[in-house]
Amino acid sequence: MLNIYIMVFGAFLLFMGGIEVLAPLRVLSLWQRWIGHRLFFLHGAVLIATGLPLTCAGGSTTGRIIFFLGLLLVFAGPFILVYADRVRALFLGATSDMDSSAARRLILFDAVLRIVAGLLMVYSSASSFGF
Repeated sequence: MLNIYIMVFGAFLLFMGGIEVLAPLRVLSLWQRWIGHRLFFLHGAVLIATGLPLTCAGGSTTGRIIFFLGLLLVFAGPFILVYADRVRALFLGATSDMDSSAARRLILFDAVLRIVAGLLMVYSSASSFGF
């Protein structure tokens, strides 16, 4: 069951990374709207709930990397829950000072990280299924 979760989450990361590569400025405007929303603090709870199952991965080298990615998500969640206003101010202040090429590079860097993490998760879960 954990391998199915890891594969689905990895495929979702690949999908989101692909969207970020295709339309980085639209994704940035979507992030700015989400971070400015009053319910943004719930993003922290989603990070915790998403990362917690990943902390059960282990065994192989890729399993350990997935475990540490899960820890990163679980530990980042409370900061957003508690300090949502500070995260909001930091992100909106940083992106308002950027020109469009710097914002594009920021989103493309995020897309590369998502795609690498997604590929790692899909590879890890596919290899455990025997593919």
